[in-house]
Amino acid sequence: MSIYRCGRICIVLILLNIATNVVAEPPPPEFIQFEPSATKGALYHPDPAKFPNPHIALIAMHRDSNFMSHIMTREMPRRGFVALGMNTRCDNNEAMCAPWDDNALDVKQGVELLRSLPGITHVVLFGHSGGGSAMSYYQAVAEAGADFCQQVEKLYKCSDELNNLPGADALILWDAHPSNGLGVMRSLNAAIINDEEIIKHNAPPEFDPALDPFDPAHGYDPEGSHYTEEFKQRFFIGQAARMNRLIDLALEKLQAMDNGTHIYSDNDAFIVPATAGTRLANHDASIDRTTSRPQKLLKNDGTIEDCCKVESVRRVGQTPQVSRSFDGAGFSTVKSFLSVNAMRGRHSMTDIDWCTSNNSTPCNVEVISVPLLVVAMGGHYFLRDGEIIFDAASSLDKEYIIVEGATHGGTPCTRCVSRGQAYDGRYDNSVKNNFDFVANWINKRF
Repeated sequence: MSIYRCGRICIVLILLNIATNVVAEPPPPEFIQFEPSATKGALYHPDPAKFPNPHIALIAMHRDSNFMSHIMTREMPRRGFVALGMNTRCDNNEAMCAPWDDNALDVKQGVELLRSLPGITHVVLFGHSGGGSAMSYYQAVAEAGADFCQQVEKLYKCSDELNNLPGADALILWDAHPSNGLGVMRSLNAAIINDEEIIKHNAPPEFDPALDPFDPAHGYDPEGSHYTEEFKQRFFIGQAARMNRLIDLALEKLQAMDNGTHIYSDNDAFIVPATAGTRLANHDASIDRTTSRPQKLLKNDGTIEDCCKVESVRRVGQTPQVSRSFDGAGFSTVKSFLSVNAMRGRHSMTDIDWCTSNNSTPCNVEVISVPLLVVAMGGHYFLRDGEIIFDAASSLDKEYIIVEGATHGGTPCTRCVSRGQAYDGRYDNSVKNNFDFVANWINKRF
């Protein structure tokens, strides 16, 4: 064969390959407008050349964050799945969640859309972070009906409109919050002692120095704190006590609205100072450092270790002290606070009344029967919370796994090394391993 002819053939093959690759490129996401207008989504399909007949679709949604380009919407189509990233009616505005419970109507629209797509036989809910309580809540109500979210202990009860939701076929809780209300409780500065005067009269906060988390006498260190055990226990009890006081104040306002004695009859602002920067686990690495028992660890080399308690590799320290500043305040309404940011308890770490809120993943999974996968990130602090969720779940088919060195967003934790040490690539496969495992878990079932 002549060099000239070979060259022509090679050029033709290159052009054919380029053309094939162009055809094989997955289509761009499709924008989907739902109702109300703030509710919207982006629908992603896999490469039609590699996966011409996808039959499983996933949906991801947070209570108020933008999930239209969530990492799942990129990674799962690469593995042959349809993916829908949705934004709720509370898009970028948690105060619009009044009540939060109605976000389930947004999930309903997404599930119905995916069910209507040609070839789709199974729909999987993907609950990341605050999306964990949203997706578990949706599936719980779909399986148990609105009676579940109207129980007497609920601080805010759902409407009958949530009856007859179409359920999903599986639930994935991906470094999911146990509850946004618990997250707020664990972030409260327990040192504030005059919430009633603050809420009712806009008084400046008063602090109890015995509960100051930034006092070195209690073990605070900006490079990494080591709180005394006595201080930790008093602070955790104080956080729960403060949350209960705030709940009582919000319920008092809600009752006044219902009685017609409040300035507004529909809702009101509810601004809480010092709701950020005082989660002790962000300062002291010993708090919720490990699982309570051996759990599966998906290691960077792709193997699964199942022998030992798993320890978080997260770094602590350098958390801004915003507790006494305007930036540290929590902004909500009475109804959004009660429905999404409130939960009763007596100790913020170990004694929680899980079913006082519909925004409670451990309570929700108690009534869910579909297959459940709980994934925790080894570079974050939800390892123990993942266990709590897993243990509470009633699903007969359930699994819990931790991804080594992954951040809350699933990416490699490049700062999760010893102080002064350069990152050496030890967690570089966290994304691939994570989504390969998720894809295999789904494919084994459907």
